[in-house]
Amino acid sequence: MSNREMRKHALRRYVVFRVKLIEFLDIHASWQAFKSEEFVPITPVSRTAADFAAALRTVQLSWFSIFIDKSKDGMDVIKLWKELFPDRELVIEQAWAQMEPAWGTLRRFRNKAGFHADKPLAFFRARESILTEWNVIITALEAFKQLAMQFLKDEAKELPELESVVDDLLDDLEENQARHFSRDEFKKYLMIPNSDKGKVAENVTR
Repeated sequence: MSNREMRKHALRRYVVFRVKLIEFLDIHASWQAFKSEEFVPITPVSRTAADFAAALRTVQLSWFSIFIDKSKDGMDVIKLWKELFPDRELVIEQAWAQMEPAWGTLRRFRNKAGFHADKPLAFFRARESILTEWNVIITALEAFKQLAMQFLKDEAKELPELESVVDDLLDDLEENQARHFSRDEFKKYLMIPNSDKGKVAENVTR
């Protein structure tokens, strides 16, 4: 595979990451709003804003685990970032040094109590581990979010091919009868030049 083809393949994987990143930021914004009691839920079982925040924390941390999973089938965004932003390798490694201590706890949580549910004792132990390791986990989460937002801002300059890769991907999706995706859909994920990335940055830096 030529260098050009390898970069195109990496950019296509980056498109998937970017979709998941915007979803992650949606979850994060909702989590923050419930934590600050900006949203007061109305439910038939009397759940409070704090209860909703705890539920969204489970989703937030499971989503985070998707990004930093270095297993064979994992997304491994650290490796992907290095491929696409080679001049930022030191910054990426520094951020990973803040994330790595939390990875073991996050992986167990995702597998036993986040995206999956293990036997009762294992399930609740995994949930407990998040609370006892919270300082390590929040450090990892913030390191990831800060770097992801920086790359989001720098895409137009550092990934000028991204829009053409999205166009090619849309052509392939259409050929495969996946007609629910369009340029307007991808604008929502801020991968089209006139998407408003600045507004997103303001909303997640609270």
